[in-house]
Amino acid sequence: MILVSQDEPVHFELEEDFEEYPKSKYGWATHRIPFTRKQWFYFIVNQAVANFVVNFILNFFLTWLMYPKTENYWITYSGKFTECIFTDITVTCFVLPFLSNIAGSFMVTLDLRKGKMIQPIDERWLNHPLIRRVPTGIYWKSVLKRSVILGCVGFILAGPISLILIYVAVGSDGMLIKWTFCIFKGFWCAFYAMLVCPFIAFILVASYNPRQTFFGKPT
Repeated sequence: MILVSQDEPVHFELEEDFEEYPKSKYGWATHRIPFTRKQWFYFIVNQAVANFVVNFILNFFLTWLMYPKTENYWITYSGKFTECIFTDITVTCFVLPFLSNIAGSFMVTLDLRKGKMIQPIDERWLNHPLIRRVPTGIYWKSVLKRSVILGCVGFILAGPISLILIYVAVGSDGMLIKWTFCIFKGFWCAFYAMLVCPFIAFILVASYNPRQTFFGKPT
């Protein structure tokens, strides 16, 4: 007889599991149970496409609110710290994944607890050396740590690439705020969220523990 703590997750590995799911050429993906069609649908439609639409509308509206609405008013690539493309994009590269993770932690967990749209995936998908460094779970400290890490990664990776491409496209003159920059910012944030949000959902779905709460310390 094997005694197991009530709070300790148990994962059973059967010999037939390894026969059914052959060894992958990618070491970290060895013997992981593949996603179902319903899980793929959730990641692609509910997370990628839905967040594309939501972030386009939200960031278009926020950009329209933040900047002057005068006709023929330009926002330059660099210049005034609080009113230039460089600052706007740099800050957004950190803030968007930071806030998306906080919102996603609540929304994806709610979907998991309802159990209609998404079911947990094999936790062994988290065994990648880089993914293992990302805090998992929904305890509030883990959520904040994950938000900071994803924000920093976005700042380091997405920031320089975006700024270089924008400079090549518009130069130092920038673009008209109404409506060119509003539309650009909406689409840029939408594509950014379409990459970030499915990854956040992937972490949450793979590490889901029904006993864990946002304000209860994990045992």
